[in-house]
Amino acid sequence: MRRYLTWAMTILLIAVALAVARPARADGIIIPIPIPPRPPEPMPIKSLAIKYHEVDVRIEGQVATTHIDQVFVNELPYDIEGDYIFPLPEGASISQFAMWVDGQRLEAQVLEKDEARRIYEDIVRERRDPALLEYVGRNAFRARIFPIPARGEKRVELEYTEVLPRDGNLVRYAYPLNTEKFSTQPLERVRVTVRITASEGLGAIYSPSHEVNVVREDGASATVTYEAQRTRPDRDFLLYYALQGGEVGLSVLSYKAPGEDGFFLLLLTPPAQVAPERAVPKDVYFVLDVSGSMRGEKLAQAKEAARYILEHLNAEDRFNIIAFSSGLRTFAPKPQPLEARERAYAFVNELQAGGGTNIARALEEALRQTTPGRPQMILFLTDGLPTEGETNSGKIVARAEELASEEVRLFAFGVGYDVNTALLDLLAQTLH
Repeated sequence: MRRYLTWAMTILLIAVALAVARPARADGIIIPIPIPPRPPEPMPIKSLAIKYHEVDVRIEGQVATTHIDQVFVNELPYDIEGDYIFPLPEGASISQFAMWVDGQRLEAQVLEKDEARRIYEDIVRERRDPALLEYVGRNAFRARIFPIPARGEKRVELEYTEVLPRDGNLVRYAYPLNTEKFSTQPLERVRVTVRITASEGLGAIYSPSHEVNVVREDGASATVTYEAQRTRPDRDFLLYYALQGGEVGLSVLSYKAPGEDGFFLLLLTPPAQVAPERAVPKDVYFVLDVSGSMRGEKLAQAKEAARYILEHLNAEDRFNIIAFSSGLRTFAPKPQPLEARERAYAFVNELQAGGGTNIARALEEALRQTTPGRPQMILFLTDGLPTEGETNSGKIVARAEELASEEVRLFAFGVGYDVNTALLDLLAQTLH
């Protein structure tokens, strides 16, 4: 089961009070917070200007380490405290966080949350330089920084590591440059340098978001660079590269610190496509929300998705369609062979939106139909929160786990803006 990064600890950077630590680098925006005594004029609600933003990325196979260096400028005529907000990819792990004070680089220490906040508040009262790094929400972290001097600069650094997603032989790297559009002034410079090493060899390298320069050092390594001056980035940096592997992609990374036991990371990737005769027969259940909020374009898109799935089933596959709102409407009482596909098209075309959202009942019906002996795949699509039947997320997930066999795999898709992502994520993690 995939595990989300949870922080029972916060990170406290105490400048002056602590010794200088090892090297590191940061991304995001700083939102100013007025500090006593309050300034005479109203506090502007905006982020600080960003002087420069440099990103160095090292990728080995699918493991990426992103090292960020930013300088922020306080254009205000008084010292301020700031909330440094920065996004992180799913499952990323912060390895370093630091701040520069009087030309010295000071790195974070890990402390218990309550102790970290107490020390931070003590140092703020003494007007020394701390930075308190704490969890804000899923995939977002916050560093509270003080002081940011009047008409002065504050340099912060951050480093994090992640395992990149891979689809077949194609690997995707994304970096959140989009946050820089909130800078009050254009950035003097922005630079992203990505160094890729892949033992199995590199194929195509492409960025759909930015114009990049690609220098291939050999068949297994390359350097990708994007650089701009006097700019205000308004889109995330995306990079795709292909790995040249055999039928099954294999990557092994190992690490051993002096005097400690080592560890390794083994990545196995099956081929993106297999010959039809080698495909394993499976049962596919398309569980579709047709509540009132799905009316219009959402339902049209869902119907198109259902038709696409039906068109791409293999000869030995079976399927069923379960439409739900306040109640249920099923195509058949149990999975049907491919010969029933034409009738299924008509069933999908006739679906209409209306009623509430009974997620628990729809899941129970799909799980009740599953049978052992072959893969059972549930494609679950909804646009909102459970409003009827069982609405407690924990109880819904627990009941689904109780009914699911080992062969069941659930893939959840949220549509629109009012989506219970926590529930959908838990379902996908539990029935994985």
